[in-house]
Amino acid sequence: METVQLSPRLNAVLQFIPKSKCLADIGSDHAHLPLRAVQDKIAETAIAGEVRPGPYYQALNNVKTSRMQEYIDVRMGDGLDVIREPGQADAIVIAGMGGELIRDILERGKSKLSTNTVLILQPNIREAYVRKWLNDNGWDIIDECIVEEFPHFYEIIQARQVAERKELTDMELQMGPILSKKGEPAFIKKWKRREKKLFDILDALNHAEETDSVRRKKEDSENYLQLIKSCLNQLES
Repeated sequence: METVQLSPRLNAVLQFIPKSKCLADIGSDHAHLPLRAVQDKIAETAIAGEVRPGPYYQALNNVKTSRMQEYIDVRMGDGLDVIREPGQADAIVIAGMGGELIRDILERGKSKLSTNTVLILQPNIREAYVRKWLNDNGWDIIDECIVEEFPHFYEIIQARQVAERKELTDMELQMGPILSKKGEPAFIKKWKRREKKLFDILDALNHAEETDSVRRKKEDSENYLQLIKSCLNQLES
């Protein structure tokens, strides 16, 4: 059987999956990730969940073509509904979606999560929404990484439930409690780019007619810019 090839983004997600009895990949698309996880013996079995008929049938076909039906169960359902009972999956991946959608999937399906569950989350945008949900619901971020797939940067978050919650700061919510300390080249590149974009936004706002809306946007942009500068300065010192 030919080894499934993954993009740099999905390969980074794969590296964050611990050895597991059952991996659930939510929004599995073509089921490439669970196929590779089982091939590499990271997961003994897997659930590939899809809410849309097109990707569901594509995933089903890929699993059949790979002759992996014994190990991978392709299920149609919304979010964590494809997990039939709490703790059925000891590792859950939700990747390739917006941060708000990942947060909503976790909130709607939190009864399916157990104390043994490891979450591997990869929001395309608005990572702070995911970190805030984790922080508010007793999950500890135990590792993070960032990968560049030009022109995008993707952050991967690994989390476990904890007895005592550590309150994340604004900087940690926005930039990651671990990433903001690691200072990986891709992380610095991402936030330097965001810093420049904020300078451009502020320049445009400074030339705009002064209204309440403009003043609020300026204040928000200045606060965000200060947060980025503070983090980058700490990494450079």
